[in-house]
Amino acid sequence: MYTITLEVNQICNLRCDYCYLGEKSNQRMTEEIAHKSLQIAFLNVEKHRDRRLWVDFVGGEAFLSFPLLQNLVEYIEKEAKKRNVNVSYSATTNGTVMNKDMLEWLVKYRFQLKLSIDGNKETHDKNRKTLSGIGSYQSIMKNMHYFKEYEEKSSKYIQVAHVVTQNNYWETAKSVKHLVENLHFRIVDSSIDVSHSWTHEQLDELAQEWEKVLCYYIKKKRIGMEFLWAPVLDLMKYEGLPKCSGFCGVGLIQIYVKTDGKIYGCAANLKDSGCLGDVEKGFSVKKITAYRELALKDEICSNCSISQRCQSQKCIMNNLSYSENINEHNPDMCYFEQKKINLWEKYFK
Repeated sequence: MYTITLEVNQICNLRCDYCYLGEKSNQRMTEEIAHKSLQIAFLNVEKHRDRRLWVDFVGGEAFLSFPLLQNLVEYIEKEAKKRNVNVSYSATTNGTVMNKDMLEWLVKYRFQLKLSIDGNKETHDKNRKTLSGIGSYQSIMKNMHYFKEYEEKSSKYIQVAHVVTQNNYWETAKSVKHLVENLHFRIVDSSIDVSHSWTHEQLDELAQEWEKVLCYYIKKKRIGMEFLWAPVLDLMKYEGLPKCSGFCGVGLIQIYVKTDGKIYGCAANLKDSGCLGDVEKGFSVKKITAYRELALKDEICSNCSISQRCQSQKCIMNNLSYSENINEHNPDMCYFEQKKINLWEKYFK
């Protein structure tokens, strides 16, 4: 499968403290740039045996460009039929602008919907505020009936994007429980804000929270009320014989296209070091090849005891974002990687 993420706009009605886009430019992706991006994706997916394409729409707030999304899906459907390609769609939303038309459209095209929400009102509103500084939790709650109707009509579970930051990490377990018990979501993807440095003490506390969630996850599974906590999937990757992490596939199996047409490996690094080309001139094959060769060298983390199972070293774009050097890894993530391996050994090995 080949994945393309289209940043359809840099427009948002929120100003979240940890947004990876930083200051928004208010720029919108043109249909011309979107079509050229999708042509690149189609040319690449035709080289894949399964001929499967995943198109992911993000912003800003992607649904502030709803007419563009509608036009692009119509274009994609025609191209996919002509090229005999199977297409899946996903989109990320902050949950504040949903309406009936959007709901019906999402159901029609069987979108996988990702909703950004960080926990209960107090926790969520710390970082996810409107332009006027008001928390956005209540706006999501007003639209909750749309999300439940979406799950009912599409037979798909919404994936909750829950961000753990330096001002809420001690509430991680409580936040996950709120999302599952009170809001009844079945898929929770907890991720760590890596835009700021973490201390070992903070990461130790976060590991304790991670363990609490794991225990909660295991308990729910045992009583037949299982939910999916995405970090469990990461832990399960430690299963089996040690093996080199290798190349993550940026540029070869996935790309991220910004509103201006520049192509990046993924959202983990939208700096110049993460740029792989643009929709006009195409990819920098030299850059992708260099990243691939460096990533496959065993000496990258040769002095580390967990090198053979480490998932952190595999994330080329995170490494480049941190240090501009593919061989220099974020020490915070390295430290937390050991914590995760300890949890896997304790609960799953």
